[in-house]
Amino acid sequence: YIAIRRPMKVPESGTEVFSLSFKDGSTLPTYKGTNVVDLGIQMSRDADNHMFVDRLRGARRVFSNLPNAEDAETDAKFDFMNGFFANTGTTTTRVGYGLSRAPSFFDVVCYTGNATAGRQIPHNLSVVPQLMIAKTRDAANFWVTYDAASGATKFMILNQNNGTQSSIDHWNNTAPTSSVFTVGNGNYTNRNATQQIIYLFATCPNVSKVGSYTGNGSSQTINCGFTSGSRFIMIKRTDSTGDWKVIDSARGIIAGNDPTLALNTTAAEVTGTDCIDPDNSGFIVNQETTNNLNVNGASYIFLSIA
Repeated sequence: YIAIRRPMKVPESGTEVFSLSFKDGSTLPTYKGTNVVDLGIQMSRDADNHMFVDRLRGARRVFSNLPNAEDAETDAKFDFMNGFFANTGTTTTRVGYGLSRAPSFFDVVCYTGNATAGRQIPHNLSVVPQLMIAKTRDAANFWVTYDAASGATKFMILNQNNGTQSSIDHWNNTAPTSSVFTVGNGNYTNRNATQQIIYLFATCPNVSKVGSYTGNGSSQTINCGFTSGSRFIMIKRTDSTGDWKVIDSARGIIAGNDPTLALNTTAAEVTGTDCIDPDNSGFIVNQETTNNLNVNGASYIFLSIA
């Protein structure tokens, strides 16, 4: 017998390629869903690190709030049709997100750096990436990001709260294409003889939306083209400091208070603020001073998954 999973078709619904759940230690997998998981993200709700584990790297983990090199996570497993296994931490204080690699939605690429500016690296997203997040695996190094709204001369650091900074060292001032992304000779994306990993995201109709908006100081609807609203939202301010805020429907995207976490910090979950309201087309973002996700005139990027 032979079984071949990739390449798969372009997904038509978010449940085909994305799941979210609280940790369930009673039966495997510990994070349950409806999809085969290639990237598992475990976020701590109580002042702890946030862990990324993926199928390509196997039993290795990196933390989004730290520049540290990857280390062993022997309890990370992906051999399930309905979720992933990550045994770190207690059940009540963890939430997990499981993403499948799929055309037009999400891809993962591993490569070895060579410090050569203008190097082109293939990917299998099949469309132009709009958000890329890169990390050196075998050395301490900042996470570096690319977003289409800011452009290839700009970058941000996932494990910090800074706004965009300028440099051609990371993305070589070259926008990605539907088949390759380009790196410069900088340490964050192409450090010589180091192992690198990069996560690539794009807008997929009724599945995901990578976009940007300008704050209006009150409330506004962010239309993602969905029909049943967002289950996962990540928002980052680009023109000034601001955390990489994460909101999800497991913890609450409701017409009321919405718990938030931040990928760049170990701070405990923030509760008691109404920063997001549900909307079938995507979500509604509200301005309140704890999260500051809609400051008048401020610039933001977001990733939303239905």
